[in-house]
Amino acid sequence: MAQQASNRSAVSNRQPVAGLGASNNRLALIGVLFVLAAAMVLSLPATLNAESLASKNREGNRLFDQGKFEAAENAYLEAQVKNPGRPEVLYNLGNSLIKQGKYDQGMQLLRQSQDKGNKEIKKNSLYNTGNALFSMGNYEDSAGAFVEALKLDSSDTEAKHNLELALKKLKQQQRNQSDSNQKKQDSKTSASSQASSGESGGEQQSQEISRDHAGNGKEKDKPLKQQTLQQSQRDGSIGKEQAAQILDALRNQEIEQQRKLMESRARRKVNEKDW
Repeated sequence: MAQQASNRSAVSNRQPVAGLGASNNRLALIGVLFVLAAAMVLSLPATLNAESLASKNREGNRLFDQGKFEAAENAYLEAQVKNPGRPEVLYNLGNSLIKQGKYDQGMQLLRQSQDKGNKEIKKNSLYNTGNALFSMGNYEDSAGAFVEALKLDSSDTEAKHNLELALKKLKQQQRNQSDSNQKKQDSKTSASSQASSGESGGEQQSQEISRDHAGNGKEKDKPLKQQTLQQSQRDGSIGKEQAAQILDALRNQEIEQQRKLMESRARRKVNEKDW
């Protein structure tokens, strides 16, 4: 059997067989003929309806075998209208829909045929449901359908083969999903690690810049007045305590300048006297 699970062919509706016995009693024969005639007249519509149903079902099977699944669907639909609920017609109609890729509709009809049909129809409905699910990639439910079919007929070799194939595909699907999930997790972990590394690098760079500024000796070379004013400009506002510090610094700076000036004048006077 090929890799793709195969559908069974559509089943035909079984036709009833009737027989009549002969009698040597002439009167009995006449009576029997009369009863049969009356029965035929009364059952004529039902007989015609059954023949029409069987005819449409056979037509659908013929078209199905020719691969004309849409035409087969129409024939089965006509048979279904003439006698709704027949499990054979439901089964055949479901198969024609599945062949057209209408899986959900087809499987719904197969489930109906399982509820109303005999053991053979139930088994084949489960088998074809498994094939439809397999085609949809639902290998877990497909395997389940084949298991149910084998419960009805454990000797069904095709159902066994398709069950093994469905389980193999299911295992492969789960392995691929696991690999995909692992790749996604690895990707998230890598992205998180890179983000943490970037934050750490930025913090380290900021610390180095701060150290460079702290180690710069140019601030110490500036006069006290300029340092104090720059500090207050950076702070944006001057409080009372800070204002007092600035005034003290200015006074001390002025006093120092006055002292230097007086010393310079004193030296000049001394030089003038010597001269």
